[in-house]
Amino acid sequence: MQRIMRFALAAALAIPAMPALAQQVVDPDADTKVADPAFAAGKGPSVMVDSGHGEFQTLATDYAPFGALLTHDGYVVRDFDQPISAASLAKSDVLVIVDPANPKDPPNQPKYQSTSAFTPEEIATITDRVKGGGALLMIADHPPYAGSLRALAASFGFEIEMYAAQHVPREEFFSFANGGLVDGPLTHGLPQIQTFYGAAFTAPAAATPLLRFDKSWTMLVTDKPPRPMSGSDLRGATLSVGKGRVVLLAEAGAWSAQLFGPKKRPMGFNAPSAEGNKRFIRNVVHWLATGAAPAVEAAK
Repeated sequence: MQRIMRFALAAALAIPAMPALAQQVVDPDADTKVADPAFAAGKGPSVMVDSGHGEFQTLATDYAPFGALLTHDGYVVRDFDQPISAASLAKSDVLVIVDPANPKDPPNQPKYQSTSAFTPEEIATITDRVKGGGALLMIADHPPYAGSLRALAASFGFEIEMYAAQHVPREEFFSFANGGLVDGPLTHGLPQIQTFYGAAFTAPAAATPLLRFDKSWTMLVTDKPPRPMSGSDLRGATLSVGKGRVVLLAEAGAWSAQLFGPKKRPMGFNAPSAEGNKRFIRNVVHWLATGAAPAVEAAK
């Protein structure tokens, strides 16, 4: 396990270019440095990124830049591939789960019918950890990943749609000007956020929206006619649960740094128009780890 954890951290810092699905590769030139780290190097809270549930995005693959960014922000970032238990979860301040997948799902099954990557026992253990003071960042992308994380999210009152959300035009920007970026301690003063094709969810009444859809978006319901979306559909939200905290984000590429397609188009916080993405994800993790808003909210 120690060897795996050392490899994961090295991967996060080196940002290797490793192939992934849909012609995505890690951007080897992504700027993950932080001018104003939240914590002294290696002295911040512990962040574990799960790799034990068929995740598409891990520290050893497409989430290496995510890990490098948090490492430069002072966090202690580790891979997590142990069985989920109260003891294993207690080793970290923040658990991050990005695009899990259930290996038992038939390969020819429609993507919108994907099933939970977590057992009921694992869900109960994670929920208890959060209620007791832990923190959880769930990132659920377009199908099949939306369905794989749906049961875990539902344990906190979120309902992830089983389908993808699409914007016309295709560029996905959330800003104060278009109403997509909801003003609050984690977003105040930020420039626009850009995402790159994901899912959507509705949140419990106690949640605080971060990224909100409107009628210019369409839910691509695979087995039914597409439906227009509204302000109750979200791409990001926070929730306090007992003594702990949860954040759900419904797109994964925005919080790392990848290159997409044959033209190697930047996708993530490395994209020129994703002006607020780095600060946004830093703010989110800071709140999860400490329960407090970051001291500097508007800087990149």
